[in-house]
Amino acid sequence: MPQRTTSQTVLKPDSRGKSIPISKVQAPMLTAYGALPATGFIRQRELLEIIPFSASTLWRRVRMATFPAPTKLSERVTAWQCEAVRQWLDEQGGAQ
Repeated sequence: MPQRTTSQTVLKPDSRGKSIPISKVQAPMLTAYGALPATGFIRQRELLEIIPFSASTLWRRVRMATFPAPTKLSERVTAWQCEAVRQWLDEQGGAQ
C-alpha cells in the first residue's frame, strides 16, 4: 500500500508571532479568511487583522447593525462568533 505523505505549509505568524501549520488542501480556504477559525469566538485584536476597517469603524458598524454584534463572555471579555463573521464576509463578497 502506498504511503500517504502530507505536505504542510505555514500561514504567516499571527499577532502573537505564532505560526500555524496547515495542509496544502486547507491553504486556499484559510488564506481567504486569514486565520479565522471555523467555529468559536474571536477577539477584537484578531478580528481587526481580518476585516478591512479600523476599530472605530467596527464599533460604528455594530451600532448601525451592519456588522454582527459581539457576545459578552464575561465582564471584561467581548468576542465575536466566528460563524457570524464568516457569514458577513461571504455576504460582502469574500474576505479582504
